[in-house]
Amino acid sequence: MLHFFRKIRRDLLAESKFFRYLKYGAGEIILVVIGILIAIQVDKWNEQRKEEDMYRNYLVRLKTDYEEKLNMLEEVETSGQELVSMTRYLTDFLNGKLNSLDTLKLAISMEKPSGMNKYYLSIPTYSELSSTGRLDMIANDSIKYRLNGWHEYVKFRNGLQDEVTPWIAKYRDLTRNILVTEDKILINDSWWRPYPDHPIWDSVNLETSGRKIIKELSEKPDILGLLNDILVFRTVEQTLLKSEKQQCLENIKLIESELIRLTK
Repeated sequence: MLHFFRKIRRDLLAESKFFRYLKYGAGEIILVVIGILIAIQVDKWNEQRKEEDMYRNYLVRLKTDYEEKLNMLEEVETSGQELVSMTRYLTDFLNGKLNSLDTLKLAISMEKPSGMNKYYLSIPTYSELSSTGRLDMIANDSIKYRLNGWHEYVKFRNGLQDEVTPWIAKYRDLTRNILVTEDKILINDSWWRPYPDHPIWDSVNLETSGRKIIKELSEKPDILGLLNDILVFRTVEQTLLKSEKQQCLENIKLIESELIRLTK
């Protein structure tokens, strides 16, 4: 093709058709400019497509993060419900409200509140977007707003967890030596098995005597107030968990809607 254009230029100059040569030269320049503009536009389209693909990929990852978080919250809520139940049983015992006493349940109720049941709400993909300066890539303002709102909420929740940590530590100190090591291991290894709804508890016989548990718990005057604080926290936490699950669902639906829009 280049050889063809050179031949035309030589023929025009040889025939002294100078003005026709100028017109031809101008036309060739215009063709080159058009070619450059087309190449620039193609590059721009390719770049836009890459950004759209990256945006779509981030949305898919965000959706996956929230789905995983939702599954985690379901599990935490279930274990949290038992923690509330066990902590309440122990406070009822200390307040003298129990008509009959289940020694095994009392031991479990004493040991389980020492667990933190801590969980993490941070969204990995959001952290990556924020740290890499790509948060502005989220074109949907509603999604961006909810992501930022979730991030601020996570800081609030972490603050609540930090507040209860010293209470749990103090409670552990008060109850540390009541159960023998074997009983503590048994109960903690069976953390996820609800009492009395799991068959493992049918064959459990504590090595620690019920009399020792009752006596030593009753001799710790500070434990009731501490347990009341922990019970309030765990009860409030259950309410917050329901809200967090709802937020996850709403964020998932919002992201799904944006993904559908991008496919149209």
